Order: sequence, then structure tokens, then C-alpha cells
Amino acid sequence: MMSDEFIPTLSHATERDVDLLLVEELFSSLDFTSWMARSVGITTPIVRWDVKHSKRRTRSRREIDIFVEMQHVDGARSAILIENKLDATEQPDQAESYRDELHALASDYRMAAMIIVCPEAYAAKHSEFTGKFDATVSYESLCGFFREMETVAGSDLVLRHRFRGDILEQAIHKYRRGYTAIPDSTVGDFNARYVILMAKLAPEILPGPSMLKPANPRESTSMIFNEKASFQTLTQDIRPRRFAHELGRGSNRRANYVAVTFGGWGFALNEIRDRLEHDSLELGAEFSADKPTKVRPNPGLKLSIATEPIDNQGSFEDQVEAIEDGIAVARELRRWLCDNQTTLLQWREIVDDARIISSPNT
Repeated sequence: MMSDEFIPTLSHATERDVDLLLVEELFSSLDFTSWMARSVGITTPIVRWDVKHSKRRTRSRREIDIFVEMQHVDGARSAILIENKLDATEQPDQAESYRDELHALASDYRMAAMIIVCPEAYAAKHSEFTGKFDATVSYESLCGFFREMETVAGSDLVLRHRFRGDILEQAIHKYRRGYTAIPDSTVGDFNARYVILMAKLAPEILPGPSMLKPANPRESTSMIFNEKASFQTLTQDIRPRRFAHELGRGSNRRANYVAVTFGGWGFALNEIRDRLEHDSLELGAEFSADKPTKVRPNPGLKLSIATEPIDNQGSFEDQVEAIEDGIAVARELRRWLCDNQTTLLQWREIVDDARIISSPNT
């Protein structure tokens, strides 16, 4: 077992690494694809999409780094051509050849646009070149996307988003010699003891992957449970996307609660709040939702129950009573959700009705 250091997953981030990261995310994530599309004004909901890497241009032997074809809810089609630049200089007439390809595709799509993805410093240094594209999406904004998604993701995706953010930061700062992540043994020991205590007090709640790592960054103060395993009896349409104990780093001014997040329900909070509070009165829960952003136009709905502040860099023994109380809250919340599936289904129906009413196509 590693005790003093991690083995770097990648020795350095290359342009090819970022290419493959973008292709995988575009291929697998509708949220990410929609976010990229909005950068060039494509806002109609996407129902199908296809991604090609290193696609040959229609009228040239040159290749397009990434080609994304989208079909929208109204049947129309759009396309995005993406050029990725880490530090390579512009090839002769490179932007112009992208523009020529757009013209060749014009009759096939309602809208087609070209994007350059690069670090902010690259865009500033090569502004004449990057300005020829319809939009510039910076590595910094990509990193921000993954960092924001990390804060709301379920246990199975937290590490994935964290890794992508780390790779992009590596590329931004051109860490050609790689990096060594030094684990905080205090945080690692705290996590391990929390997992052992939870297995004793609430064995029905299973830890997520980030809780089982030898250590996490000091800024990580969330115990993110495995929501799929912990809520096996809930069907996917009512299963929370995230289940966590937020420790708050020992401060009353920070987030201190146990919470579940229902993915995509946040937009309907005003319509459903009275019903939520009435149905969950015995829990003493609060309900909240972040404002829609470009990254998350459909935020999650958070059900939270306040707990005592806990410092995961402090003494476990001195805080064990607060930790036990927090685990008890998590156990009670899980029990209530599993016992009230009919109520959750009714909440879901109200959310679906609100979505239909708010849809621009109705």
C-alpha cells in the first residue's frame, strides 16, 4: 500500500490527452455536449449526437480534430467543428480551412460552427488566429466545468470529474515533468476511521470510492456515500444522484449537513416546495437548489438536514460524538426515503408536470 506518495497516472498532459478527454466527454455526456453547443449559440435541446475524432475534411486532406453532429428535439440538425491547441502554433490557413468546411456543410445543417479549445494564455498570445473561430472555449472554463460537476456528482463520478480537472490544470500550467500528489495522512486516517464507524452504526450505507482512497486533498470535506448501493430499493427515476455528509471543516459558517440531491429537479423548487416541506415534516429537512448556470442549466434539488461541524483535519476521538450523530442522521434520512417511495414518485410527477408547463414547445 502507498503511504507516502502516489504514482502519477500521467507523467504529463499532452494535446493528445486533452483531445481524447474531450472526445470521451462529448461521446458520453449530454450535459457536456449541450454546454459546448451553447458556446456557439446552439440552445435547442439535443436528442441524439455523434462524435468523430480526426475527421477528414470534405474538400481537403487536412483533418478536423473533433466533429460533433447533433439532432435536436425539433428534428433539425447542427454541427460543431472543434480545434484543440495546447501549445502548437497555427498551421498555414488552418482557421480558413475550418471555415471552408463549414461552408461545405451549410446545406446539411441548420447551424454549423467552429470552436477552438485552448488555454487562456494561448488565446491571448495568438488572438488573431483564435479570433477567426466562432468561439473560444478555454481550458480554464473546461476545468471549471469539471470542478463544478465534481461538487454535485454522485459517488461513482466524483473521482472521474476530479481527474479531468487535474489533467486540464496540468495542461494549463504545462507540467511537463508531471506531479506527485502528496496525501494528507491526517485526512486519510480520518476517512478510514469514519468508514469503520459507519460500517458499525449504519451498515446499510456504503462508502463511495473517494472515501476509500488512502487520502484526499485537504480541501475535500465531503463524505460521499455510494448512492446506488445505499438506495438499491429505489428505482432510478427517484433515486438521489448524490448522498453525502458535508463536514464543513469544523466551522459553523460552512456547509454542515447530510444531504441527498435529486438530479434535474431543482428548476421546479418553487412549484414543489410546499409539498416537499409538508411531506417531510418529521425530518426537519431544508430544500434548496442552485441557480441554473451554463454548466448546469437543470440543477439538482437538495434535501438537507443540519448536523454539527466536523473538522476532518482534527482529532477523530474529540469529535466522535458529532460524527456518530451525523451518521445517525444519514441513516434516518436513508430509512425515510426507502420507506416513502410512493411520496417520492408523487414528487417526481409534480416535477415532470412543471417541466412540461415550462417547456418552450408547449
